[in-house]
Amino acid sequence: MMIATRETIPVYRLYGENIAMNGNAEQEPEFFHLESIPSRSRLHDMYIQPHRHANLFQLLFTTNGEARIEFDDRQFSVGPQSLLTIPPGTVHGFRFSQDIDGWVISLTDDHLREILALVPRLNSCLDKPLYVPPVQLALYQTDQPSGHSLPLPAHQAAHTKTDFLIRQLVQEYYGHAIGRLFALRNIIGLLLLEAGRHGELHRDGRLSRQEQKNAKFRKFQTLIETDYRQHLPLARYAREIGVTTTQLNRICKDIVEQTAIEVLHNRLVLEAKRILIYTDINIQQIADELGYQDAGYFSRFFTKKAGMSPARYRALYR
Repeated sequence: MMIATRETIPVYRLYGENIAMNGNAEQEPEFFHLESIPSRSRLHDMYIQPHRHANLFQLLFTTNGEARIEFDDRQFSVGPQSLLTIPPGTVHGFRFSQDIDGWVISLTDDHLREILALVPRLNSCLDKPLYVPPVQLALYQTDQPSGHSLPLPAHQAAHTKTDFLIRQLVQEYYGHAIGRLFALRNIIGLLLLEAGRHGELHRDGRLSRQEQKNAKFRKFQTLIETDYRQHLPLARYAREIGVTTTQLNRICKDIVEQTAIEVLHNRLVLEAKRILIYTDINIQQIADELGYQDAGYFSRFFTKKAGMSPARYRALYR
């Protein structure tokens, strides 16, 4: 039985990689990470101890074998063709059968919000961990003479929409075809849509205490995304969310092990990194773009957070 207190739960980037000491995980070269379930679980004797991720959202899809799952205080077993979503901050652990197969998709909060920007309602549907059983994933046949759609019989359960999307994702991920990143982003969007629709169907309006915290944290992130260039005081964000600044800090510490101001500062640094890598504008212009009147102050802020000057970062990562 997998038992641990929340205070002792380790925070990982992926299954066995401890987060950096300053609480910031370096982003993957691409906007998401894909790996097979066996590739990592075999390194841990098919048992992944309960842990949580600071800023990663994960999708797990099984194609073979069985898994014993722990989501916070819930424990259950799943078989092939099962889809699970794991929001940041969710304590989760796995015990896999020896014949397990399938895939794990990991992407950051920032990329999740970017993909779901046109359907913000899905964000709330994906705030809580979801288990979508195979029967919910079945494709519908559309080649009937009458034109009506009929659900696939049970013996064809392997041919589900999610299974098809996962296969396409794997093919694109390991391929080099034109439009690869465009295809990957849209396939992941469809997978998130599948999971989110299932979550919407089964919402009963009641949220656990942890789910309420997750929802408030997501709202904080959404507000930051809109206003981070304005350098608003934390009290303003807290008031919009309906909590005190102390409560907001506790929520952030609980979910991502960062203070609220660190979450805000990390978003500024992320945008600065993007501008440094993908544009040629000078440091003063970057400071202006991010709401800093003093380029020197911005440079010192960036150096403290990134461990190197803006100029050094641009030279190193371009």
